[in-house]
Amino acid sequence: MQKIKVIEIGFGPHAKRVYGPALQKYSKEFNTELSLVVDLKQQEQNVREYFKNNLLKPEFLFIDPFEGEIPLDIEKYLSKFVDKNRVRAVIISTEPLSHFAYAKWALQKGLNILMDKPVTTRKNVVSDINAAKQIENDYIQLLNEYNKLQKIKETVFIINVQRRFHPGFKIVNNLLAEVARKTNCPITSIQAMHCDGQWRLPNEIVTQNYHPYNCGYGKASHSGYHIFDAVYQIYKVSKLVNKTADSMEIFSSFFQPRGFLYQLNQDDYIKLFGKEYLKVRKYNDKKLYKIFKNYGEIDLSAIIRLKRGKNCIGNISITLIHNGFARRTWMLPGSDLYKGNGRVKHEYYSIQQGPFQNIQIHSYQSKDKHDLNTEEDYELGGNNHFDIYIFRNCGVTGDKSPLKVITMKDILKQHGSFTEDKLVVEQIKNQIVANFLGYLQGMIRKNNLISNINDHLVPVQIMSGIYQSHIKYIKGENPIVNYKLRI
Repeated sequence: MQKIKVIEIGFGPHAKRVYGPALQKYSKEFNTELSLVVDLKQQEQNVREYFKNNLLKPEFLFIDPFEGEIPLDIEKYLSKFVDKNRVRAVIISTEPLSHFAYAKWALQKGLNILMDKPVTTRKNVVSDINAAKQIENDYIQLLNEYNKLQKIKETVFIINVQRRFHPGFKIVNNLLAEVARKTNCPITSIQAMHCDGQWRLPNEIVTQNYHPYNCGYGKASHSGYHIFDAVYQIYKVSKLVNKTADSMEIFSSFFQPRGFLYQLNQDDYIKLFGKEYLKVRKYNDKKLYKIFKNYGEIDLSAIIRLKRGKNCIGNISITLIHNGFARRTWMLPGSDLYKGNGRVKHEYYSIQQGPFQNIQIHSYQSKDKHDLNTEEDYELGGNNHFDIYIFRNCGVTGDKSPLKVITMKDILKQHGSFTEDKLVVEQIKNQIVANFLGYLQGMIRKNNLISNINDHLVPVQIMSGIYQSHIKYIKGENPIVNYKLRI
């Protein structure tokens, strides 16, 4: 096999937990070499320490932070490195404000791309309507650049949204499509909830730059894109002639750090942590209130009205939460802000298909340590908990029972590629990397890759529309954002 040389841009907590181990695991199977790692100068010690005893031995480029276009000297270095080393692929896992610049450069160099979600976000997107609209414009520009490249050579541009690859979601989508065929009834309602369980103290809201609020964006630009994409994937599987929405209207409500000060004030933290809290406190509530102006969203709720012509034919409700059940009990943040620091995930979906079917997905963790998993972790509260409840009008659909429950253990029995000692979600992320490398080696066809850039318009519009709606509401304008829907 031809040697596949890869550049990794951004090597933070997510890359250390997913991309680094995956590239090492598949280096021999796909004849892959991690040739270069790019990160910020302030992260140099952490990055070098990671690779100190690692089988991967890349070169390094450490740079200063930048906004907008890639600085000319950095772009020249990267382009020269690509040409000299015959690099074919890039993994982009930077802070999402840099996604657009790096993706645009990679497309101009004709590279294959695997990029973290969201496609892009913008600084102050929570308060600047032009920044909110730019999310969609960024996507369209990248899509046009990608389509232009395809006329010259075939490449892929994969967005890493693991629910598209999750075996549980694939089962749900097949069940929805089955009932659509049997009854000619589309999906009529979707409820989705995702909670990250991240308790940040007020001082950290100001200072933390990993999944930050201080850049004017928050939850929707962090893990929110996963859910925007998931509800889009769910809705489109029951597409039926003349029964699918041709437009959508979006309304959103944001909970921001200023509101957080009304939930827990400085006196509350002193009661919780004692007077030791005064040693870590940098600002009082009055000062924080000023600082928090236009900070990014901690939580949000959104309603998406699905319309055909002038009529509503269904609703999607989305609730995204950082400020939810967590396991943190300590004042100083942990070193791992990705899977450490008391983070606990809860996720729920309820999908109605008229009077014929209701499918519910329940995934609830109770532990914040996710490195080791046991048999109990498939149960409620376990790290790998994932249950599907299927309710069917069996007299119409022909099923034997109105209720069926599918657990993660049931799912994995059908998929021998998963091990039981690790988070299933992280194993899925590994498989995404394997699919990407498999395509590069000619083992997987492009049309078998299910998250290419050309199928992300709708989730991008949902994200952009949610920000626009919030801004319009705050300004006292009509908060409803309209889009034509192309499914």
